[in-house]
Amino acid sequence: MKLALVDSSAFLALEDRSAREHHRTLASMQDLVRRGFGLLTTNFLFDEAYTLILSRLGRARAVSWGVKLKQSTLVQLTRVTEEHEDVAWKIVLAHEDKDYSYTDATSFAVALNLGIVDVLALDRHFVQFGGFTVRPS
Repeated sequence: MKLALVDSSAFLALEDRSAREHHRTLASMQDLVRRGFGLLTTNFLFDEAYTLILSRLGRARAVSWGVKLKQSTLVQLTRVTEEHEDVAWKIVLAHEDKDYSYTDATSFAVALNLGIVDVLALDRHFVQFGGFTVRPS
């Protein structure tokens, strides 16, 4: 099964119906699922998305989102390993001209490790890093 990585920026847009990118992000996610992609996110992205939703939409929305994601059969939650973190730190060090967060770098490392090229994200860093098909485009 082909996998697509779901970034925290996409989770925020999906959760916030008033977000400018909500409908495009939802349509892109539905298209990925319709085309047979499995959706995957990491524990680091879960943390980041929960924090974004908490700060922008409040605790109740963040907790509700977290409960739904943890029970989801649509999105697989995978843990970042020590090996992923080692690769992530090498990515951070190798790209002195970029402001990749550590979570961004772990996402790149997990995607590279699993052969994931499709990403649901509104984060410019996936485009900057290269090698990904980023949706919505």
